[in-house]
Amino acid sequence: MIAKREFSPGLVIMALVAVAALGGGVNFILSQGYLNSVQASNLSGVETILFLGYDATDNDSIVYHDGVISNSQSYWHGNKSPDGIKRGERIGIYVQNNSMDKILFKKVKLGDTIYSFEDMVPNYKMTPYSMDGPLGAKEYTIVVNGNSHGPASTVENKTPELKAGQTGTIILELDQSFKNDRDVRFEITTQKGGVFVYTVISGQQMG
Repeated sequence: MIAKREFSPGLVIMALVAVAALGGGVNFILSQGYLNSVQASNLSGVETILFLGYDATDNDSIVYHDGVISNSQSYWHGNKSPDGIKRGERIGIYVQNNSMDKILFKKVKLGDTIYSFEDMVPNYKMTPYSMDGPLGAKEYTIVVNGNSHGPASTVENKTPELKAGQTGTIILELDQSFKNDRDVRFEITTQKGGVFVYTVISGQQMG
């Protein structure tokens, strides 16, 4: 007759805990190896765009990302009266490239309209709405440094891009009108296929 060996419940629980601890340790070691490999690559190729706020107020001046209020010249950004954000007027959206590499914008869209980039040559300066400059309806540029006494500086590129860590204000000359307090979808698609979405409330400022 074969004797049956019985295991106490406490012994069984201890064995299960030991197995779980061993499995967790192996998983930790493997995950550490993966994290180290990611860190070694400096996250190269990973794109991150941060939206820091916007100025979509129904005013003539725009507050840029660096806190500078745009030139106080009359109709600098196209607003002639507080009657909602109208076609031909301008708004600014603050963005930061929080990636290790530069980011190239492939498509910028506000509401139902896709906007094309204007490089603002030859001086790479923001132009007032009342002046026959290069920026027109359905176009945008990127301000990198505000100037309260003159034209702000824009990116000095033929293409819409932000360097790693760079912050800018995307200035859009509107192709459609918006009533105040309306949620408007803003979307950036990068050359690598990344899509970044943000909500702008017309007539308001954030950040």
